Amino acid sequence: MLKPRAYLIDNCTLQIEYGVDLDKAIDVVPRVGKILQNEQNIVGFRETTFNCANFAHKYCYFSQKDDILFVFPEKCTSYLPTNQNIFLACEMSNWGNANKASKWQLHRMDVYGEKLFGVKINRFLLNSPFPFQFISSAGDWYGPDDNMPNTQISEIGSLNFTFDPRITGNNVLQYHLTPNMATGDSLIVQLSNDCVLDVDFSPWISSLNDDIPLGAIVSKNTTSFRIFAPRAASVRVAIFSKEATQLEYYFLQQSNTGIWYGEIHKRLEGYYYYYQILSKEDEDWENSPMILDPYAKAALSSRGPGIVMAHGFTETSEDDFITPDPKDLVILEAHLRDLLANAPMDLSTEERLNFSGLTKYLTDQRCYLRELGINCVELQPIQEFDYSSKEEYHWGYMPANWFCPSSAYADDARNATQVQNLKKMVRSFHKAGIAVILDVVYNHFGDSNHLQNIDGEYYFRHSKDGTFSNFSGCGNDFRTENTMARRLVIDSLEHLIRTYNVDGFRFDLAELLGMDFLNILQKKLKCVKKSVILIAEPWSFRGNIGISMRHLPYSVWNDEYREFVKNYVCGNGNSNGLRYFLCGGLDFRSTFPGQSVNYVASHDDRGWVDNITENPHHNGSAPTDNDLRRTRLALAILIMSVGIPMVTAGQDFLFSKYGASNTYNRGDLNAIDYKLLDVHHSTHDYFKNLIKLRLSKRGAILRLSQVPNKTYFRFLPSTANSACALAYNANNTFGNGQLIFAINPHLSEATIDFKEVNLQQCTTLADEEQFFHRDQMIFDKIVDNKLILPPLSCRIYWAK
Repeated sequence: MLKPRAYLIDNCTLQIEYGVDLDKAIDVVPRVGKILQNEQNIVGFRETTFNCANFAHKYCYFSQKDDILFVFPEKCTSYLPTNQNIFLACEMSNWGNANKASKWQLHRMDVYGEKLFGVKINRFLLNSPFPFQFISSAGDWYGPDDNMPNTQISEIGSLNFTFDPRITGNNVLQYHLTPNMATGDSLIVQLSNDCVLDVDFSPWISSLNDDIPLGAIVSKNTTSFRIFAPRAASVRVAIFSKEATQLEYYFLQQSNTGIWYGEIHKRLEGYYYYYQILSKEDEDWENSPMILDPYAKAALSSRGPGIVMAHGFTETSEDDFITPDPKDLVILEAHLRDLLANAPMDLSTEERLNFSGLTKYLTDQRCYLRELGINCVELQPIQEFDYSSKEEYHWGYMPANWFCPSSAYADDARNATQVQNLKKMVRSFHKAGIAVILDVVYNHFGDSNHLQNIDGEYYFRHSKDGTFSNFSGCGNDFRTENTMARRLVIDSLEHLIRTYNVDGFRFDLAELLGMDFLNILQKKLKCVKKSVILIAEPWSFRGNIGISMRHLPYSVWNDEYREFVKNYVCGNGNSNGLRYFLCGGLDFRSTFPGQSVNYVASHDDRGWVDNITENPHHNGSAPTDNDLRRTRLALAILIMSVGIPMVTAGQDFLFSKYGASNTYNRGDLNAIDYKLLDVHHSTHDYFKNLIKLRLSKRGAILRLSQVPNKTYFRFLPSTANSACALAYNANNTFGNGQLIFAINPHLSEATIDFKEVNLQQCTTLADEEQFFHRDQMIFDKIVDNKLILPPLSCRIYWAK
């Protein structure tokens, strides 16, 4: 028999889970003999009725008389499409073919007063443990979170639920305790067989919730400090002014929701502050780390201290900018310092490091961002991140605080100018007609891990051996399942919208945030700003939820698009694949036209031209003629694809990293070389004109608001190779007029039969070299209405 486990569910409810069905072994299992609080105080207890619905939410199955009821995860029901059926998937139901058998289908049923989706299986058929998941009729898989108690990783790396016939809800006894417990208490249960159980407080602590404002809060004559630290034994705040030679300490009191609070009768705006926390095991304050407040609105550095900010200093920055609809976006991904290092204007060395430098650059009519014609920038992380000196270059993906703009980008961090600096920068982007998306990192925390010093068990996921889980690849994974952890993320995102008026967010490694929390996030943020742009990078080292995310109103980085187009322009793709991606993946991956963020290169990995160059060692710094042509083909595919096009800074003029791949700390390689604008001006101009086409009246044919009828597209493949053409608005949804995109990625001519499309009635807007100032009559070789395309070429036609 497995050793029992004891949990505190709330401040007065104890559950003991035995490794055996109590209906069969109630007379032999050891019962509770004594419960000790803090190793000395005897606790009163009485047995109460256990609600199996709670067990069902935890394990996704439970025992009900002679049946086992398998229950669909409650967290998934909020984004489950209404027209989808759900089935139990396991070896008995033949896994992927589970949806062919109605006996495995889940139905709505009443479970202890709750309406849940479930299916009953006779318990006598289930004699041994086995893995399971749930699958929809559309083929979407629904598995467990990695913090659930009955998870198992399969041989192919899938995370499954595990059914165990010994653990079915009939293995649990529940007790009411007197007196109520505090979060800092400890409990020991002595069983009748002398077995001693340490009670795990995590279920209760994970559910603690309080909506009182947190952080340093300045009012008329006082400053309040509040921090959530549920397992702390003692908490104090250390405050000091810029001129102070010593710290002042104030001890905080604990509430019954895990929040420590105190009030100082003085306005302390501009003061610096740290928290210090003692656990039960700590004996003195001498070695207690100085902790940056996770709710600090500004900091002197990534290691603190926090800076007390009056409300007026962080009030909303407003302008009359209207965030573009996602269907109209053309995004450029960039790093602040990459844009500024070689910017061709008079900037000081200091300005080339800071928010203020980018603000100044945006006022220049020759600014690359303005001149290119994009209407949205996606900035790599600008929240407070780890750094050791201001000059140190870093991508910013090691966060230290989610409210503070990076002090490394401030004109004067001692006076918290980063707050006003960031406000002005966003306003400058808006004045230039450019929306601002922030790349945000909520899947892990950096090396200056202040949350670990507050409560590492609460804020981070752990493996079964007690170490941090590390599917982020950065040392830890943030625990988004816990209530106050979720609040920390939501509050910081709302703060960034309200204070800085940013237009949206791109969530790094969003798979680790989980579908349930991503759904909660989008609902919360759309209440703050209805037009907020939400983009997810849908993978981590644990898995990829890109397909599943089609049920959420996020746009999603499409890595399949990236890899396909890279191979296609090198002659290694297929025409059906190109049709799929040009049509936005609407027949499988996407449920709305703007869901796929289409890109062929990003900050990760090598530069675009380095990936496709014919030169050795992936060094595209001296591109060949074919490299140039393939780049223009890729840019044309990008702009002619339904979805949201995104390029990385410099891609349009063949910026190279000389073959280097992971350049997260290589400012020398990442800094944009604007001299290449003169060298490759024709490719840059070509992309500018592609953007103009997409954002034009004719380009509305590409910028769809809803999923079109299947006859909207007309696909014209070559029968000999992967060359093809696609007609948009083939059914005249947008009136008379069609865009036609034809492409040949091969080193030899390709023939495309245009069938019912009369080429003689088409005009040419562009080829692979240039756009024409006026529509040109077709100059290409045509035989019996078959287009003969030259090697490595494309055409954009307009047909009336």
